[in-house]
Amino acid sequence: MDDMQISKIESILKLKEKASFFVVNFGNIPIMTLISGFLLIFYTDVVGLEPGAVAIIFLITRIIDAFNDPILGYIIDHLPKTKWGRFRPYIVLGSMICSINYIILWLGPALAPNGKLLIAFISYIFLGITFDLMDIPLNSMIPVMSETGKDRDSLSLIKSLGYIFGSILFYGLTIPLVSSFPTPLIGYIVLIVSSSAFVFLVSTIGTLGVRERIEPISKEKYKLKELFKILSAKPVFIHFSSSLTNSISSGASVAAAIYFVTYVVKIPELVTVFVILLVIGRLIGFPLGKPILNKYGKKDTIVIGSFITNIPLFFILLVDPSNLIMIFIIYTISGIGGGFNMIVGYGLQADNTDYVEWKQGKRAEAAIASLVSFTNKAGLGIGAALVGIILALTNYVPNVDQSPLAIQGIYWAFIIVPAMLGLISGLIILFFYPLTKEMNTKIFLSLNELRHQNSEK
Repeated sequence: MDDMQISKIESILKLKEKASFFVVNFGNIPIMTLISGFLLIFYTDVVGLEPGAVAIIFLITRIIDAFNDPILGYIIDHLPKTKWGRFRPYIVLGSMICSINYIILWLGPALAPNGKLLIAFISYIFLGITFDLMDIPLNSMIPVMSETGKDRDSLSLIKSLGYIFGSILFYGLTIPLVSSFPTPLIGYIVLIVSSSAFVFLVSTIGTLGVRERIEPISKEKYKLKELFKILSAKPVFIHFSSSLTNSISSGASVAAAIYFVTYVVKIPELVTVFVILLVIGRLIGFPLGKPILNKYGKKDTIVIGSFITNIPLFFILLVDPSNLIMIFIIYTISGIGGGFNMIVGYGLQADNTDYVEWKQGKRAEAAIASLVSFTNKAGLGIGAALVGIILALTNYVPNVDQSPLAIQGIYWAFIIVPAMLGLISGLIILFFYPLTKEMNTKIFLSLNELRHQNSEK
């Protein structure tokens, strides 16, 4: 069976199941979307916490996650299989627990008369655990829903579309909703409580419509001492390193965007426009990236996408902030590269899962998915922490006109640091990621033969 024959294998996923997969991913959006875009400015401008102190919280908790997440991945891989599957029940349970902690993360520091920083610290630590309980099982679904590259690319695209449209909805609603209430605090209370209910309800509905099909070749589960070997497999580790760097880049850019439009452009409502333009760019990037993906494979598509995403951002430094049209054009072009990356990112994770099973004989969906969950959380947390550090070093003062030094710091946080990190992420894949299109074909054929042999026993 050659590449052409493999590409003609029909999808086993029906439209209803794909729609359900979109819904369950859509339900996952509010947690990290609102945290990445608004938690830092909520803590500094509404709660009154110092940006440097918040940055320390973000950094410490993400260091803790570096140990928590792989262990949670191991635990989820070893949880009992139910009649609903190995991962689906835990998506629902995790979304309920995470939603409760999410409310405490935002409203605990805001409403408590004392100990605001401590409440933020503790609830942010628990976010790292509770979010994993819903996110790791969800990120484990692509490898078990189908084994074909066509289906996995489709699911990766659907997952990305869920994230994109969810981001539009919640970024777009946040500023108008919060501003419509007498005080920002009241607005945030309504936003967080309603979005938490949304997470649980939509995640549950979507989970009911998806199925798990792919069984491990070996029924023997890996041992805890084998976890490091799994996570240190070259494609797994390289993808993790690149994804973490890229996620930090995105986290910094998203956290700094509200400061850029508020204090540089001086039109806070434009944060919604920036998100919409980024989404438009990514929607353009999907069809443009698809032929590159089909011809050259996931690795080359990610590298090209990272260059398109980050190089244009430097040109914003040359544009007067009042020239919004030019800034919008540059930002849209940057979004096109993001579209390239989003159609392949989760497919790459599935390929890594197959590689580990092919090399080590053990299936470890949740362990490998835990790295994706970690990079999402750690990237947003570390990225926001970098913004907090830069603001603190450049003498940012909330709710006043900023000094030239503080304005310069906002540019560094919004443009320079994210663009440099994004380019580094692409270079990591270019020079070190080993799984080419040809290698993935070899792995697919080998695993397919082994499953066929097992089915005949």
